[in-house]
Amino acid sequence: MQKALLVKAALVGVIFLILLIPLKMIDGIVAERSGRQQAVVQEISTSNYGRQVFAGLILSVPYVEEYEDTVAEDNAKKVRTRRTRGVARFFPASSDITGKAAVGTKYRGLFKARVFNWQATARGVFHFDGRLAVERTRENSRISWGKPTVSLGLSDPRGLIGSPALQWNGQPIAFERGSALPRLASGLHAAVPNFDPTRPQRLEYSLTLGLLGTESLSIAPIASNNHVRLNSDWPHPSFGGQFLPRPESQRRSRDGFDAQWTVSALASNAQQQLLALLDGKKECREGFCADRLEVRFIEPIDIYSLSDRALKYGFLFVGLTFGCFFLFEILKGLPIHPAQYFLVGLALATFFLLLIGLSEHTAFWMAYLIAAAACIGLLGFYLSAVLRSAWRGVSFAVMLAALYSALYGLLISEDNALLLGSILVFVLIAAAMAITRKLDWYSLGTQKAQA
Repeated sequence: MQKALLVKAALVGVIFLILLIPLKMIDGIVAERSGRQQAVVQEISTSNYGRQVFAGLILSVPYVEEYEDTVAEDNAKKVRTRRTRGVARFFPASSDITGKAAVGTKYRGLFKARVFNWQATARGVFHFDGRLAVERTRENSRISWGKPTVSLGLSDPRGLIGSPALQWNGQPIAFERGSALPRLASGLHAAVPNFDPTRPQRLEYSLTLGLLGTESLSIAPIASNNHVRLNSDWPHPSFGGQFLPRPESQRRSRDGFDAQWTVSALASNAQQQLLALLDGKKECREGFCADRLEVRFIEPIDIYSLSDRALKYGFLFVGLTFGCFFLFEILKGLPIHPAQYFLVGLALATFFLLLIGLSEHTAFWMAYLIAAAACIGLLGFYLSAVLRSAWRGVSFAVMLAALYSALYGLLISEDNALLLGSILVFVLIAAAMAITRKLDWYSLGTQKAQA
């Protein structure tokens, strides 16, 4: 192989490496815009209402334990009455939560966040079997029960629509601000009628509330038996947390989704985790460090993650185009100047910049179609002159159109992206090997190569 051919191949390789710089810069733009998108979600959460976590109801009954204690005083023994204060906390025996979440969009300039309006009803029962055992300081001490309260845990009460309506054993009860729980201030509380927890009884409640939130809704299953049903008009939920909905209960369509959870206290540590938090045995920075079920209302097409994924194939676009140019130059004996390689590579890199800019203003598929059509048209027009044939220019444009189509298939098929990408690379390498299988590389430059 002659020296001139080696020099040309080296120049093409250097140009390819140089073009990776603008691709890397565009990747930085994607990261910056993606970070700004996350910052907007945080701003909306800070200035309005954030991700919501719902936990309740928790019943707290204060008590005073009295007992006599003998103490030595002035060389004589005297009997003193001691009092110890405590709080007994109870969780519902069963809880049934149903609700519908209407999802909307809140904008900050070009960026947006998903917000929801959750209209919910919660019903449950506290069951006392008369066998309550309070931890006593002295045997046979006297227990006096105080005023009970119920607490509703909410991560962000700013999202409440009006005042939640609570019915306690058929009696309406008004909520007050604050959860009245130590180390868990966020929420609401209400005083309920006095009762004796040591007597067998059932205390039923029903709760109706409207709650606004951003991005996600979580529910802590704190009852002994929990049933949760959630439906929404948003067709793209992402289920998370420690519990997933029952597979047979999930329904998804273009009009929304419907899902149900059934969680037992035998499968959840939510009660123990909340008690540890309230008793100061556990620290929590989030405010609700307990098992939960979660629904995130995600964007079906994240333009920045798709753009980032497309950029990972940018080197393939540039490398394949340069390879086709080089083979064409060798097989046809038509010289192509390094500057022409560079301009074509810049045009290919510009596609990704156009894709990011357009996708912020229109649907991703439309932005992809416009950016691809613009770049294919420009390169087809330019290459018709460079290759001295309109047919050759159109052929390269068709090849690029096939590449862009294949790339779009990779982007929208998230689950099969790796498999499809591997197949695409294999097919391209196989095509290059098939085209050059009869090429005598040693004779290049000394005589006309035969394919």
